[in-house]
Amino acid sequence: MVDIYQQHEAAFAQVSAYVILKDGERVATVAFKFPRDGAGRLWAYVHWIGNEMVRGHAGGYGYDKRTAAVVSAANKYMVQEAKAAEAIGDHSSYLREPVKRAFWEAIVKDGGHTWDSALRDAGFTVLQAI
Repeated sequence: MVDIYQQHEAAFAQVSAYVILKDGERVATVAFKFPRDGAGRLWAYVHWIGNEMVRGHAGGYGYDKRTAAVVSAANKYMVQEAKAAEAIGDHSSYLREPVKRAFWEAIVKDGGHTWDSALRDAGFTVLQAI
């Protein structure tokens, strides 16, 4: 009989997931689906609780694909938010909530930060769930 931990490891071998907290409250989740060969596309699923989830990807070798995929997803979210604000004619509503704005601005930060360290630097707690 296969050990339950071996089953879990096999089931989630190409997946990792994180819970993002602000002041002890869950505000977002980030999940990754890794390519089997290491060279294919790595997918990032970023979900700010209460908004539609976004997905981004990165491919290739030799760099932090997780951060690149999160940035890809975050850029899609920013476009989505801008279009929603434009549709209702209220450009001032674009990322009005300070915590939400801090989250998205942190994960699109460029300059050598990893996605999770940028969030920690912005005051968020990043917990790996899987």
